[in-house]
Amino acid sequence: MKKLVQAAMVAAAALSVSSMAQAADTVDTARRGGFVAQMDLDYGGDDLATLSFTDGESQHVKAGQGLGFGIGGYFRPVQSVPFELQGIVGYKVVFTAAENADIKMTRTTLQLNGIYRFASNWYVGAGYVQHMSPELDGDGFFEDLEFDDSSGFNAEVGWKWVGLHYTKMEYSSPGYEDADASNVGVRFTYLFGGK
Repeated sequence: MKKLVQAAMVAAAALSVSSMAQAADTVDTARRGGFVAQMDLDYGGDDLATLSFTDGESQHVKAGQGLGFGIGGYFRPVQSVPFELQGIVGYKVVFTAAENADIKMTRTTLQLNGIYRFASNWYVGAGYVQHMSPELDGDGFFEDLEFDDSSGFNAEVGWKWVGLHYTKMEYSSPGYEDADASNVGVRFTYLFGGK
């Protein structure tokens, strides 16, 4: 059942990317505001846990890795200037390959970014990011690890609907050493709606 759910998530992600690609050329960059849908594929950060499997393989669960989905809105303070403000709320998760356990790392995310779009369809952006209730769920195999809410910095560069981004962040938890949750990733962003 777990593998079926994961396969469905991957299929949904692939369809989302395909839809973004088809719609990217129709985005009117002169719009004053609208909605944002976003998907991130991130990797990086300190190892929080290492799982060893019976076939001799192992998997590291990193503080910054995960598949993120978000939705929010964007607004241009001045319609004639290609600068926009984005606010996005999302969810980020990483599952493990364990077949007999539901071990995962989850967090709710909040982003406030400023984006500048060039006439050549390239864009750059930077802003504030917060992870709320980061938790490593051990599913009974080890004690759950809960972190305090953490804030950090995001920077990105991209073309049309696909980009690369870097997030600088650190997780803290009482009784546990601070963990670097910084990561790099591929970001897919789709603007829609609005006028």
